[in-house]
Amino acid sequence: MLPGMKKVLFYGDSNTYGYDPAGFMGGRYPRSERWTTILQESLADTWEIASDGMPGRALPTTVYEWDYIRSVIRQETPLDVFAVMLGTNDLLSTLRPDAAKTAAKMNDFVSFVRDQAGENTRFLLIAPPRIALTEQSFSEPYVSGGRDYAVIYREEGEKLAEYYEELAGYRQTLFADASKWELGFAFDGVHLSEQGHARFAAEMAEVLNKIGEE
Repeated sequence: MLPGMKKVLFYGDSNTYGYDPAGFMGGRYPRSERWTTILQESLADTWEIASDGMPGRALPTTVYEWDYIRSVIRQETPLDVFAVMLGTNDLLSTLRPDAAKTAAKMNDFVSFVRDQAGENTRFLLIAPPRIALTEQSFSEPYVSGGRDYAVIYREEGEKLAEYYEELAGYRQTLFADASKWELGFAFDGVHLSEQGHARFAAEMAEVLNKIGEE
């Protein structure tokens, strides 16, 4: 890392991983087409981009999950920014999606990361891309409900973005609302398309540039 550069770790789910729902048994976009790679190339002189994305990841609840996050932070330290984009799977994987409960879990997550990463690491809370399910969404294993749940998931996703923004203000963290970005999605309405990854990278570059100027 060059002198003066900053480092950010993005911790997220399948949209951080670069999941391609059209791939056989669930694939992955080529490295060059993932938003994390595009972002690194665009900010090569100012930011080092690290990422840890996993399909199906929700906010942690088990000892193993907390231990894993602790190990990731230790591996990537020193960090200027720890960024998290989680919550979509917490809503889609249940027949009782609850944005308020998910935001409460995120509050615990913020506390844990701050304790592990230390006061020199800033926390960036990212509200996930909007949930806009399609007819094909309901045949996928990562969507628990039937078609009648489409409106519920969308509404809870909108509430989640609002709760996250309130949480960021309360906890005095950085905040970015990806649900308001005009992103392209794959056929399932959940995962970013290749165009969506490119657009996400452009939007996130603006976010990091502003952070770097502070």
